[in-house]
Amino acid sequence: MALLAATLALPRAVQASGDVYLLYRQWQPYDWPENVPSAADVTRSQRGLGWRQESTAGVLGVDYDYQPLRIRIGEPAHNGHLHRLTVGGQWQYRLYRVEARAGVAGTSNMFKHQAFHNDVVNGRVAMFRALSQSSPLSLGVGGDHRFGSFRWLPRVRWEYANDSGHWLADLPVMLRWQSHGERWQLRLERKGDRWATLDSARQVESALYLQEWRAELTYRIRRARRFWPSVVVGIGASVDTRVQYQDLEAGTLDLRLGDALFGTIRLGW
Repeated sequence: MALLAATLALPRAVQASGDVYLLYRQWQPYDWPENVPSAADVTRSQRGLGWRQESTAGVLGVDYDYQPLRIRIGEPAHNGHLHRLTVGGQWQYRLYRVEARAGVAGTSNMFKHQAFHNDVVNGRVAMFRALSQSSPLSLGVGGDHRFGSFRWLPRVRWEYANDSGHWLADLPVMLRWQSHGERWQLRLERKGDRWATLDSARQVESALYLQEWRAELTYRIRRARRFWPSVVVGIGASVDTRVQYQDLEAGTLDLRLGDALFGTIRLGW
């Protein structure tokens, strides 16, 4: 029991893939069920890169990702090229744990024309307190855009390790299981964020909100060795994907894109 408590008190890395990573994720087209006669498939992909540094004080990281989100209907007040750069990490001191990220997120029009507005600044934070030094249960509160506009929600965090692997529940946003050695990982989580938008004529300043429930199973093919990267592949599904944005003709649209499978490959050094 003492060994388990000591293990849970240590900060854990997000991925055992080294200090630098590259990521590519591709969704199948969303065949969205909205009752719009001219609606076409929505295509989506993600490219990411980042850096992680783990120490006894916690984990610090820098992450950048680019998502082309192709919505071929109406006159969106954005060009569908979503960029996001964040800095943050997680830190634990005695019974207290803090997870925080801050950065900028917006469409390429904003960075191309350097016409920024307040929605470009983005972030998320969560704070927990363990019930006791040896308890796997922590209570806290977190604020982010996972469920749409920024809101604070109570959070319950439970972490446990046994012969079947390492378990983490961070309700209501995530469930995770990792095998020993972190070769296999299964994540069920709520994903969601906000990107500041600008139309091509630089007249409409708005924001795009993208939310989904996501399940993903990953497998690490090999660890990083010298100049050869670690390789992690995954397959998953986005369920109940929703997007809200400003349309130049129809005003604010809140659309359910539906469900889609996706594949992931991640390289780490």
